[in-house]
Amino acid sequence: MGKGSVMQTANTTSQWGAVHQAFHWTIGILVITQIIVGLWFAGIDPKDPALGEAFALHASLGLTLLLLMLARLFWRLRNPVPALPDSLSPWQKRLAKATHWLFYVLVIGLPLGAYVAVSARGRPVPFWGLELPGIVGKNDALADVVIEMHEMGAFVLMALIALHVAAALRHEFMLKDNTLRRMTPLP
Repeated sequence: MGKGSVMQTANTTSQWGAVHQAFHWTIGILVITQIIVGLWFAGIDPKDPALGEAFALHASLGLTLLLLMLARLFWRLRNPVPALPDSLSPWQKRLAKATHWLFYVLVIGLPLGAYVAVSARGRPVPFWGLELPGIVGKNDALADVVIEMHEMGAFVLMALIALHVAAALRHEFMLKDNTLRRMTPLP
């Protein structure tokens, strides 16, 4: 983006557009918020009255992330994806692509799995003051398995975020290849 230029809405082959950048940073902030809320929620005593509030917030954030990530995926599939920098080796490019797709799988799969687990417990799913109906019948064994997968997936997501942030900082400060800046409105 040159001096005095207007930010492009859509992606180009060299820059992420404003819409994709907005999805990226909004989802990133919400995912970090969700992790904090999830860790808080997991540490609450089952008899504590705050548990219901924490659960409702965690579920609502999760479903919001699901909707945003589906919209982001729709946008990404209909826009060009900027080429990865030439400073990356072929294996690094494969790792970068795999990491990005794993983000989609986790940020879509974790809330979907949680919806299944809550439904399998026979409970409605809270969503910002609404109660959404279950999508599967009561099945505690299914709920137990899906909750375990949800917890493992959350830890994988945390590790993936750490890798993503480290890679972005490496690109910006060591390789100086503007990879991080392509995801911001900065020149």
